[in-house]
Amino acid sequence: MSWHQTYSRDQGDGGRADPNMHRGGIWRPEDSGVGDDVERRSSHREVCCGSERDARGGSDSGTGSGSLNHRQELLHLLPIGVRRPWGGDQRIAQLRPQLDALPPIGECWEVSDVGEEDASLHSVVADGSDAGQSLRSLIEADPERILGQIANGTSPPRLPLLFKFIEAAQDLSVQVHPDDELARRLGLGPWGKSEAWIILDAIPGATLQVGLKEGWTVESLVELARSGQDISKALREHLISRGDIIHLPAGTIHSIGAGILLAEIQQSSDVTWRVDDGGRVGLDGKPRQLHLDQVLMTTTPPSIDQGPIDRPAEDQGWWRPICGGPIILDELHGEFQGRWPADPRCFSIVVVLKGQLHLEGHESPLGDGDVRFMLPSRGASAQGLTCQEMNSSSDSWVLCASSPVGVR
Repeated sequence: MSWHQTYSRDQGDGGRADPNMHRGGIWRPEDSGVGDDVERRSSHREVCCGSERDARGGSDSGTGSGSLNHRQELLHLLPIGVRRPWGGDQRIAQLRPQLDALPPIGECWEVSDVGEEDASLHSVVADGSDAGQSLRSLIEADPERILGQIANGTSPPRLPLLFKFIEAAQDLSVQVHPDDELARRLGLGPWGKSEAWIILDAIPGATLQVGLKEGWTVESLVELARSGQDISKALREHLISRGDIIHLPAGTIHSIGAGILLAEIQQSSDVTWRVDDGGRVGLDGKPRQLHLDQVLMTTTPPSIDQGPIDRPAEDQGWWRPICGGPIILDELHGEFQGRWPADPRCFSIVVVLKGQLHLEGHESPLGDGDVRFMLPSRGASAQGLTCQEMNSSSDSWVLCASSPVGVR
């Protein structure tokens, strides 16, 4: 599929879709690439932040041989189309054709509880006994049911993660996000914005800009921006391809290049501070504000290089490319039978990028492009965890995003 080359760039109004979610998937059946021609496997070992553990034996939180099998409830949520000046009119529209937002649609928010003022950005349940209710209202009514043990101590309880698809038809702004401490200090909400990208498709030569080159500092970068000079010479550039995973802790300067479709899991914040925006205007026709003073407050040291994460030599089965912070990301390739990888004491986000996923106790399997919100297991504790069992097809590519128990 070719990319439209006259796409646009950030922030605008959003729209909702009807409950009839598109099952066509992100790729056509004839697409090749990640997840194809994998071996049939019944067990695997998981790489988690440099260490290995047997994922069939359970999660880091203590799931073990004495754990009980359990059906965890799934919520099917309506996708939310979000207009962005850099957005496109092809890939997201094909993935979710019922979106009623006008082009350019840059983002499709699949699981969201972001913000206090704009209820249109809160996910709504599509069907079942909770149909028509927002995640926000369900959390307020019973935070333990929706969030699990991470809800304890938050005031008011909120969903800490946001999952979305992003279609970049033009380069995004060069930008940065605050961390938790700075966001709270400035009254911007309970969380900053760490994030992770999973590259779903990219035109040949597509790049990401992440971090500063050797010899550059945040101060020298901002000086370039203030003087109106081209700041690209200060930024690390990474050539990327489908299947790459990039972790961006809060405070990392970054930009998504044109011609990229990706999935993003992030903390539940929509605060973006721009370093440079190429002189373009927003959807309202006015120049968009830069935030250079804030950039100086938040950016991490330039020596940090956040390029694509190295994969294990055996790239099949579940593995855990991101953990140890506010986001836990698990990825599955190929056939697998065993336990869902997330800690059942908290929610998780289920994303089937390709193939089929069958969760025990649920009648219908999930297929290409399906996203579901998995509720925590009621009454689960570290001493007696109950685990959702699953199996996947040989061509599957599945993501599981979750929060560590106890992280606020």
